[in-house]
Amino acid sequence: MRANTNGVLLVLLSLGLVGCSTSGGGGVSGAPATGTVVAQSDMPEFCQNAAVSKYGVSADSISTNSPMTRSFGTLVQGSVYKDTVTVGFDCRFDTKGAFLGVIEQ
Repeated sequence: MRANTNGVLLVLLSLGLVGCSTSGGGGVSGAPATGTVVAQSDMPEFCQNAAVSKYGVSADSISTNSPMTRSFGTLVQGSVYKDTVTVGFDCRFDTKGAFLGVIEQ
């Protein structure tokens, strides 16, 4: 009977790990995570979400441009309007599309 219990626990643990790896993966919607691989067409929106998280403003306060290819990978430039000031920032992605971070300009 104990072997059967261990088998059930192993199956439940495996399902739990699969659920953790597929939910909230830091895609376009949800909290952005460094290292998340993003399709180039989704980079402006992903960058906007990252800036929302970094600056604590609504998405309406942020604008982003189209992705540009650079030597390190891809760059998305944007700006945020916060506290009556507009601040420029860059979102950087490596050559495989992995999110590297938001850098204030």
